[in-house]
Amino acid sequence: MTDSLLEGFERALADLCTDEAVRRTEAGEGAAAQWAGIDALGYTDALVPADLGGAGLSLAEAFPLFLAAGRAGLSHPFAETAMARAMLARAGRESRGECIAIAPALARDDQRIVCRDVPGGALAEFVLVAWRGEWLLLPRDAAQMTPGIYRPQASATLQWQSADAAGFRFRALEADVRAICGTAHATGMAGAMRRVLEMSTQYVNDRQQFGRAISQFQAMQQELSVMAEQASSSVFAARIGCAADGYLPDPLRAATAKLRCCEAASRVAAIAHAVHGAIGITEELALGLFTRRLHEWRGAAGSETECATLLGDALFAQDTASSQVILDFARTQLAPCAPHA
Repeated sequence: MTDSLLEGFERALADLCTDEAVRRTEAGEGAAAQWAGIDALGYTDALVPADLGGAGLSLAEAFPLFLAAGRAGLSHPFAETAMARAMLARAGRESRGECIAIAPALARDDQRIVCRDVPGGALAEFVLVAWRGEWLLLPRDAAQMTPGIYRPQASATLQWQSADAAGFRFRALEADVRAICGTAHATGMAGAMRRVLEMSTQYVNDRQQFGRAISQFQAMQQELSVMAEQASSSVFAARIGCAADGYLPDPLRAATAKLRCCEAASRVAAIAHAVHGAIGITEELALGLFTRRLHEWRGAAGSETECATLLGDALFAQDTASSQVILDFARTQLAPCAPHA
């Protein structure tokens, strides 16, 4: 990913994802036109192999694109679409420009397929669902939808009566759905936290009290420094989640990224609203567009507890009695360039 390509993508996002455009999309208006503009840029095929018509980037190389989409406030599931298209291309299905969400199906005894709280699920044309050892490409229009809590017009719980609704199905046992979703959500959260930090910094520099900008007060500087620390660590964690030579994330690194971003998101959202005061919850300000997503992503496809449990189980499974077991685990299993045992 060269600087010129990334800058071109960021400029296009700035034009397509203005605050007003994002508000309209979140309200269910103009979503298809916005996605058509995004898809026309060509970045959605970044992970598709070059011999199949894509750019052939690795997940690590595509990380800046996912981060930029989160920072811009793109309502659609961009990172999920890029990974879904790469999987589908390798399975023999050509892209038709669709927006594709990715979600795990709840464990059930009957044939119904239920995906809970899918970020961007109401805006996607298809949902790629991991179900009973298969991947199903299910049309969103065929699903019964329950509006999401944080973004009722953009996200939803989706239910299909059976796998017969799938337009395409394949097996990809090496693809871990929670790792894919965790990595996509972590990069989106990291980008959104960057934007929230920028908005908060701008606000405290502009807001005057007692004849000077409130950014000059020590208490405010302390809050912003904590927010900056949390946002920066989230970007680093999300980069670890995307540290892969191929197009699929490593489950342990994905869990690390999601856990750190979830922990940071809670603090960043709270501090941002405290800094902005009452105006922060108004429609006049775009802050809520980002903080609602942070909370939505925290609970989607793998909670903090699930990520921590996965990491804890892997740590205790290490066959070593060394006092440096945690350091060794981080170095050998989580470091971006570490060889895996």
